[in-house]
Amino acid sequence: MFNLTAPCRKKYRAYRYSLFSLVLLCPIIVQANTSFIFQVSGVQQPILENVQKSVGSLPRRLPEKASPAEVAAIFDEVSETTKKALAPYGYFTPTIVVRQRQTKKDEWTVVIKIQPGPQTYVNTVHIALVGAGEKDKTLQQALSDFPLKKGMPLNTDLYEQSKKKLAALANTAGYMSPTFTKHEITVDKATHLADINLVFDTGPQYYFGAVKFNQSYYDNAFLERFPQFNTGDAYSPADVLKLQESLAGTPYFSTISVDPQQTTDSTDIPISVDLTPSKAQAYNIGVGYGTDTGPRLTATWDERHVTDTGQYFKAFLQLSTVQSTVDLRYIIPGKDPVNEQYYIGASYQQQSFSHGNNGNTEKFTVGKQQLWDTWTMSPSLSIQHDRYSLLGDPYRDTAMLLPSVSLYKTSYDNPVFPRTGYSSNLTVRGASKATYSDTSFAQAEFAPKLILSPFDFSRIILRGDLGYTAVADPATIPLSLQFMTGGSDSIRGYDYNQIGPGRYLYVGSAEYQQHVYKEWWGTAFIDAGNVINNFGNPQYNVNGVQQSNADLSELIKKSVGIGVMYASPVGPIELTVAKPLEADKGFSIQFIMGGNI
Repeated sequence: MFNLTAPCRKKYRAYRYSLFSLVLLCPIIVQANTSFIFQVSGVQQPILENVQKSVGSLPRRLPEKASPAEVAAIFDEVSETTKKALAPYGYFTPTIVVRQRQTKKDEWTVVIKIQPGPQTYVNTVHIALVGAGEKDKTLQQALSDFPLKKGMPLNTDLYEQSKKKLAALANTAGYMSPTFTKHEITVDKATHLADINLVFDTGPQYYFGAVKFNQSYYDNAFLERFPQFNTGDAYSPADVLKLQESLAGTPYFSTISVDPQQTTDSTDIPISVDLTPSKAQAYNIGVGYGTDTGPRLTATWDERHVTDTGQYFKAFLQLSTVQSTVDLRYIIPGKDPVNEQYYIGASYQQQSFSHGNNGNTEKFTVGKQQLWDTWTMSPSLSIQHDRYSLLGDPYRDTAMLLPSVSLYKTSYDNPVFPRTGYSSNLTVRGASKATYSDTSFAQAEFAPKLILSPFDFSRIILRGDLGYTAVADPATIPLSLQFMTGGSDSIRGYDYNQIGPGRYLYVGSAEYQQHVYKEWWGTAFIDAGNVINNFGNPQYNVNGVQQSNADLSELIKKSVGIGVMYASPVGPIELTVAKPLEADKGFSIQFIMGGNI
C-alpha cells in the first residue's frame, strides 16, 4: 500500500531515503478541484508505482467544477486503468476490487485491492534479422543479448524498450530505415505462457557522401580535416554529431549547421555544413577580487583570423599585488584541428608571496597539445630565465632549458556543477647543466580530484596534490618551479602559497557539501599537508640547513572549516571560514570561485 500524507510531504527531502519504507504506507493524494486519495494494496514495486501513476492521472482531466456524473465516470475507469497498469508485467487475469467513499465535501478516498493472479512467463523467443545488415556482427550480438529469455516473467515495457534500442543501434551502424516487419506477443491465458516473434529488417546500408562546407573565409583543405570519416564510410549519426561538436569547440565559427542530405533514391548521404566565421577579434576585460590574489585586473585578446588555415593568436594579462602575468601564444592547428595543436609562446610572470618569496620569470616556449588515448598530453620545451629570492635570501639569477610533459584527464557528468566525476593531472619536468641550464633537477607532480554524490542532497569532494623535486640544492630551483601551498584551493586557513618552498609537496582535502535551499549549499571540510625539504626534520630551510629543536608535528599542517556555497550558472562560488590547528593561528575567511568545479 502506498501513502503520501500532507505531513509526509512536509518532511525535509534529506530524510526521504531513510523514510522510504514509511512513505510506502501513506495514501497517494491527487489534488484537483475535487480531491482524490488513492489507496493501493496487493502489489509491490515497480508494479505499485505504475498503478499509482496510472490511476493518479485520471482526476487531472476533470474540469475545475466537476459534476457528480463526471466524478462517477472517473470511478468507472479505475478498474480498467488498473488492469492496463498490470499488463506490462505479465498479469492479465487480475481480480480488482474498487471501493470509494466521500470523506469530506469534494474529497474522495478510493481503495484499490488487487489480486494480480498468475504471472505470464516467456515460453519461446524467435528473433530474425533480415536486410542489408543480416550479417552485421554487432546487430547479431544485440539479438543474442535480447533481455527477454525463455522462463522469464513477461515484461512488455522491457520488450518495447529493447525494440527501440535495437532500432537505435541499427541507425548507429548506418541502417537508417529499419523496421520490424513482424512484432507480436502471443499470450495463452490458460497456460500463462507467451511466445515472442520478431522479424527485424535493417533496410539498406547507407554511406557517407561528400562533405560540402558553405563559408567564405577558411581554406577548404583546412576544413576537410574536421570530419573523422571519409566518403564511402558506413553512415553514422554519431559521427555527424561529433563533427558538429568539433566545429563548435573551436574559436573559428559563430554559427554552425551540419545537415545530412538523405534522399529516398540513394544510399549515399552527402553532408552540407553551413558556417559563419566568428568575429576576427575578441576582447575581454575584467576586474575582480580574491582572498588569494587581492584586487586584480584581467584582460584577454584573441586574434582569430591570422590565416585561412586556422592559425590564431591569444594574449592574456593579469595584474595583482601577489602575481602578475603576461602570456602570448600563437596556435597552429595540426592534422586533427580539435585534438592536435602546436603553439609558440612567450610569457612574463612576477610573483610576490609572503615570507620573502619574490621573483620574476621570462619564458619562451614551443609545445604541442594532443589527445593521447583518453588523456590530453602537452609536451613542451622552454628557455626560461628567473630572478628570485627565497625566504628573504639574496636574489639569484638562473637560466635553463626546460623540457616538460603534462597528462590531463577529466570525466564529469556536468562541466559546470558536476555531481560525479574525476580529474587527474600529472606533470613531469627537468633540466640539466649539460644543456644550457644553471642547475640539474627532475620534478614530478600529481593532482587528482574525485567528486561523489551518494545522495541527491549531498556532494563529497576529495582532492590531493603530491610532488617531489630531485635536486642537490633546493635553493637553485627558481620560485616559479618551487612547490608551495596554502590558500583557498589548497590548505585553507593559510595565506596563498604561505607554506613552502621545499622538495616535497603533499596535500589532501575532504569536503562534504549539504544542499540547504535551491542553489545554496552548506560545506564542511578538513585540509592537511605540507611542503618540506626533509621528512626527518621539517624545519630545514630552503638551503637544506638543519634548524635546532626540530618539531616533527610540523610534518602535517591541518585546518578545518565550514562554509556556504552558491551553485551559480558559471560554477560554484564558495565562502569559507577556516581554522588552522595550530595554537598561534586564528580564523581566516576565504573566497573561491570554481575551485571545486
